[in-house]
Amino acid sequence: MVSLKLQKRLSAAVLKCGQKRLWLDPNESSEISMANSRASIRKLIKDGLVMKRSTVIHSRSRARRHLEAKRKGRHTGHGKRKGSRNARMPTKVLWIRRQRVLRRLLRKYRAAKKIDKQQYHEFYLGSKGNLYKNKTVLIEAIHVSKANKIKSDKLAAQQDARRVKNAATRAKRNLKAQIVPKMDV
Repeated sequence: MVSLKLQKRLSAAVLKCGQKRLWLDPNESSEISMANSRASIRKLIKDGLVMKRSTVIHSRSRARRHLEAKRKGRHTGHGKRKGSRNARMPTKVLWIRRQRVLRRLLRKYRAAKKIDKQQYHEFYLGSKGNLYKNKTVLIEAIHVSKANKIKSDKLAAQQDARRVKNAATRAKRNLKAQIVPKMDV
């Protein structure tokens, strides 16, 4: 058996691949051993005595199938978890996401004139103080606040009307008392 160390090295350099990927024709080893320059190696490549093997394909089909299953919630039980809950999904990231959602909603409501700037400020500080767990809770709080505001405005209007009515009654009574003189018998 002839040593083809030099030919392998030169072939790998010419074909720009590793020596493991080379295929040297075992039937023509004597002819290959005569080649001692890059030019002669190129000639052997042209003749088909030296070839570059195709790369071994590493299929990702199983990996894709596994990922698809994970998206459905498989393979994610307690036994599969390595990191802590905070390492897997940091609480800070969740907090930032929640704040961005709530603040975006408040800005939208303020722009649409659903809440005034005082209410916006009040709800903004409330969300910063962890008062609202999610968007639904915040919307509910806004509705309750608006309902309370309407109710208090209505009650205030009723009180004002009652106050005006009482004042008018009092004035009428005083006027009557002045007109009718008291009769002494």
